[in-house]
Amino acid sequence: MELSSQRSQRLPLALALLALLLLGAGSLYLTWQNLRQMQQTVFEHMLLSAKSITRGLDIQLADGMRRMRWQGMHNQQARENLVPAARELFQEMVAQGDLLFIGLYGPDDNPLVVVGQKDASTTFTPPTPIFNMIRSLNEASTPVVINGKAALLYGTQGQPHLLRLYGQKHNRFLPPQEQQTYILLGLSAEKHLAQFKQYRRAALMQTGYIFLAGFVLWLLAVAYFQRREEDKQIIKLERFQTNLLDNMPDGLLTLSPDETILAANGSAHSLMDSPEGKSLAGLSWKTFSFESIQKFRRGDVLWEHVKLNGKNLELIFFPYFESSEEHRTMVIIRDRTDIAELEDDLNEARRLASIGSLAAGVAHEIRNPLSSLRGFAQLFADKLKDEKPYGTYARTMLEEADRLNRVVTDLLYLSKPHELDQQSVDLNDLCESMNTLLGFDLEHKGAILDHNLETHEVYADPDGIRQVLLNLLVNSLDAVPEGEGQIFINAKGNDHGVWISVCDNGPGMPEDVRKHALEPFFTDKPKGTGLGLAIVNTIMRGHSGRVTIPSSAATGTCVELFFPSIRNEGS
Repeated sequence: MELSSQRSQRLPLALALLALLLLGAGSLYLTWQNLRQMQQTVFEHMLLSAKSITRGLDIQLADGMRRMRWQGMHNQQARENLVPAARELFQEMVAQGDLLFIGLYGPDDNPLVVVGQKDASTTFTPPTPIFNMIRSLNEASTPVVINGKAALLYGTQGQPHLLRLYGQKHNRFLPPQEQQTYILLGLSAEKHLAQFKQYRRAALMQTGYIFLAGFVLWLLAVAYFQRREEDKQIIKLERFQTNLLDNMPDGLLTLSPDETILAANGSAHSLMDSPEGKSLAGLSWKTFSFESIQKFRRGDVLWEHVKLNGKNLELIFFPYFESSEEHRTMVIIRDRTDIAELEDDLNEARRLASIGSLAAGVAHEIRNPLSSLRGFAQLFADKLKDEKPYGTYARTMLEEADRLNRVVTDLLYLSKPHELDQQSVDLNDLCESMNTLLGFDLEHKGAILDHNLETHEVYADPDGIRQVLLNLLVNSLDAVPEGEGQIFINAKGNDHGVWISVCDNGPGMPEDVRKHALEPFFTDKPKGTGLGLAIVNTIMRGHSGRVTIPSSAATGTCVELFFPSIRNEGS
């Protein structure tokens, strides 16, 4: 029994020792392979650097020779100009520290320009076999020692144009040794060797550490993999929750018992209009001035519909407990602004439909007797035009009948808008036509109509946009002061469409009037019908656009029209 127990204990120990030896042997073998590969990589990197530098020098020297030939210099002049320039270029490159030696050699291995660090040009002579290797292989490299520093000597053939530096011309019939130039450079290997030694030292230390820690890792392997799998699942769950909270369209935040915001997601910052770069965490919930619209409670859940900075928000409060003693409140924030606008639009559409049906019926009932009344008024005006005051009364009746007919026409348009034929409209021509159409009225009122167009085209119905601008300009003309009136038509475009605004320097529009200005039959003018802006709103809805009247400043009113682009309308 004891022998059996000892054998059962020795077997795991032997297996552990064998595993440790295999791990150490494998680690040493891999380290040796990595060191060989690293050494080869260092050499290839140095060789690639040397090739790139040599190629650049060759191109610059050849380009310099060509430029001098184009300037009409003969070989001697080119040599006298290019050799100093080449020496200066070599000296600048050697001064950077990575190059220990640069030489330009001609036929028969004769040097023309040789530059080196610390007189390396005089103490170092390239080995003769390297020239033979270049002649046979077009390039050659070999490790050398220059001024006590390890370096890589690399050489390659220069372009035939460089023969002119030696007073010769390229002739393919000459022997190879008489028609070749060579560029040699010595690239310092000290930095690369230092990095390699550092890598070797780290690799050996890593191998020793792996060998020493192998036995412990073997004992802990099962527990490690189990824990790692659990950690992966936890990380996946945390990432999923984080992405869900950060990308959900609804805002989510938590409140402490004293209503301090403890945490909030990105949507909550956006919906609560948090200043850029400032977190909601730490702020008090009471600092936000909500305008409560509706509120009710179901059990522990409180639902509230509020307004904040022009947004319609839905707030849902429900409690949760992080522990048995810590009570927190979770708040879900939903943006109902678009839904509220759609509800308002639907209610307005229903109301306008009812008004339109009523207006259509009334307009048809009025138009028939109105035609008869206008006919009689026209007859009396012609018959009594020379009799006072009956002629004046008859003309007044005719004018009032025409005004009533225009009101009936507006009612019919409001009840059944025309089919729009949208196309590209030139805003410059449109503004000029408005100037011409209202020229007499502008002159009579002493007003100026000007325009500032950042964009010159809009996609709209020509007749519809003319009627819209005409209604707005007539309203502005009525509002501006006598003799000092200024009316402006502005236009600017973006990726979504074109904004056109009509602004004046009148007394401005009171807030109570502005809120109801687009409603049919609402007007603050003594003789107004309240249909002008309502028709403008109807036409703009037909364009899938909208009308907005910003809050008035001290003086002046602006009415802004948005015409969507073709792409947005199609989408």
